[in-house]
Amino acid sequence: LRRLDLNKLERATPWSSTDALLLTDKKHLKELNLCCTKPTDEEYSEKGISNVEMIFEQLTPPRNLEDLMIVSFFGRRFPTWLGITRLPSVKIMILSDCKSCLQLPPIGQLPNLKYLKIKGASAITKIGPEFVGCWEGNLRSTEAVAFPKLEWLVIKDMPKWEEWSFVEEEEVQEEEAAAAAQEGGEDGTAASKQKGEEAPSPTPRSSWLLPCLNELELMGCPKLRGLPPQLGQQATNLKELFIREAKCLKTVEDLPFLSGFLQVEGCEGLERVSNLPQVRELFVNHCLNLRHVEELGGLEQLWLDEDMQEISQLWVPGLQEQHRQLHGDEHELEVIEWL
Repeated sequence: LRRLDLNKLERATPWSSTDALLLTDKKHLKELNLCCTKPTDEEYSEKGISNVEMIFEQLTPPRNLEDLMIVSFFGRRFPTWLGITRLPSVKIMILSDCKSCLQLPPIGQLPNLKYLKIKGASAITKIGPEFVGCWEGNLRSTEAVAFPKLEWLVIKDMPKWEEWSFVEEEEVQEEEAAAAAQEGGEDGTAASKQKGEEAPSPTPRSSWLLPCLNELELMGCPKLRGLPPQLGQQATNLKELFIREAKCLKTVEDLPFLSGFLQVEGCEGLERVSNLPQVRELFVNHCLNLRHVEELGGLEQLWLDEDMQEISQLWVPGLQEQHRQLHGDEHELEVIEWL
C-alpha cells in the first residue's frame, strides 16, 4: 500500500489501544490524505472537537511517509506527531481548511520538507517561533537549521493573520544590539575587554533559516502587516515572491537576495517597494497607494496594469534614471503596460 485516502474522519470513533499501530506499521505507505467533511456554518460540539482531535492523534503515519495532506480538520490543535520525530521523510505537506487550529504545528525542523502549503487556517492571528519548531534556547546558537530543504512555501486564505515572525521580539533586540556593538567596534570591543571577554561573533546570516527557499506565495491575507526581517537576511536563494490581497501590508523592502521577480497585486495599503537590488522583473496590479519604488538596480522589466499608470509616474522616471546610470543609455528599462 503506497497511497491511502481516509475521508469523513469526523464520523469515526477513537480506536482501542490494540489498534495503535493502524498506520505506523504500513512500511510502504508514501502518500497519506486525512480528510474531514468540508465544514458548514454550524459550529461543532465540544465532544465532536475532542473526538476528531483524538482520532487524528491516533493516525500516526509511518516514518517513511513522503506526502501528507490534512483537509478540513476542525480540531483546535494539530496532532503531536506533526514534527521531526515522526515525519523525517516527508517532502510535501498540505494543511488545508483547518479552520479552528489556533497555532501552526512545529514543522520547521522536518529535514526533508520541500513543499509546504497552508490554506484556510482562518483562526490563526500570529505565526511565530513555534512554527520553526525549536523551543529551547536560541535556534541560531545551535547547529539546527529551520526549514533546511524547503523550496516552495504557500500561505493562502488567512483572513485573521496579522503577525509573522521567526524569533521572539527579545531575540530581535539582542541581535540588533550585538550587531550595533560589532559595527561600533570601539565601544562594543571596549566593553567586552573591560569584562575580560571577546566581542560576540554573530551567527552567519545564511545559516539557520530557509536556506533553500526559491518561491514564496502569500495570497488572501488581508490583515498581514509585515514580512519578517529574517526573510531578507536568511533566504539567500529566494527567486520569486508573489503577494496578493494583503491589504494592510505597507512595505516590501530589504530583500537583497530576491533575484527573479516580485508580483504585488491588490495590496491597497502598499506604500513602498525598496532595496531589492537583484529583482529583474516587477509586476504591479491595483496597488493604488504605492508612492515609492526605489533601489531596484537590477530591474529589467516593469509590468503595470492600467490602473497603475497615474500613480506610477511618481517613481517610474526615477527607476529609469537609475537604470541608465547603472547600465548606460543603450539599455533602457522596459516598461510594459497592459489593460
